[in-house]
Amino acid sequence: MRILTKKEMKELFEESGIAIENSKGDPVVLGKVQEFGYTAESLAAAEALHIEAETLYLEKGPKSGKKISLSIQLKNKIDEIHRHYMVYVKVLRIDLADDPGLLKELQLVDERDFTVSGKIKEPKEFYKNCLESNKLAEVVVNYGLTPEKLQAHLDSIAEVEKDKSVRALLVRDAEKTTEDRNKVVFKLYTWWRSYKTVLLYVFRDDPQQLEAFKLKGYSLGYKPASSSGSGEEEPQDGQPAEEPAASPA
Repeated sequence: MRILTKKEMKELFEESGIAIENSKGDPVVLGKVQEFGYTAESLAAAEALHIEAETLYLEKGPKSGKKISLSIQLKNKIDEIHRHYMVYVKVLRIDLADDPGLLKELQLVDERDFTVSGKIKEPKEFYKNCLESNKLAEVVVNYGLTPEKLQAHLDSIAEVEKDKSVRALLVRDAEKTTEDRNKVVFKLYTWWRSYKTVLLYVFRDDPQQLEAFKLKGYSLGYKPASSSGSGEEEPQDGQPAEEPAASPA
């Protein structure tokens, strides 16, 4: 399945929208295209498909924007938690340098994990460990980490973990929206390639009608020239080389 760019999608919505609007209520157009299986009913179905595709396209923007905004906010919160925690790490390592056993109990001996998950996990374990151990609580209280302060830090981390879960849901939702949109857009794209071919054929001697449809051949999916050097245009989506075979929409 071909994935269209945003520019191509906009062109598709504009071109197919004009064609559907100009066709569905015009008996002259309907009289010519019905030979190839395009009826008033099939054009109504195409109009519904056009509405669905454009709606999915418009819905994608807000969801992506919300995801990006939340990601930035979440990153800032995680970085602040980590920076605050690292102050305690550095100070305690200096002050307790002569007591490696206590440093090990505080889980401050090994190298820190600077991944996103590590920036959440290590502070959480540190504060939780200090809160649950009377021995460690007596040590860290001298650095301003009262039980209330330790709990406040844990609450902040819990909030970030909740935000992280929300962001994960938004990412999955946005990905599903994109997948659904691409399937519907491609269906519209396929329909439009066929219908455009028919329009260009049945109105090949009526440039005024083609102008009304804004069809000049140089539109979505069109290759302007061959590589043979002959200067002749290659028939593509909008340039039928011969009469198209009848095919239902």
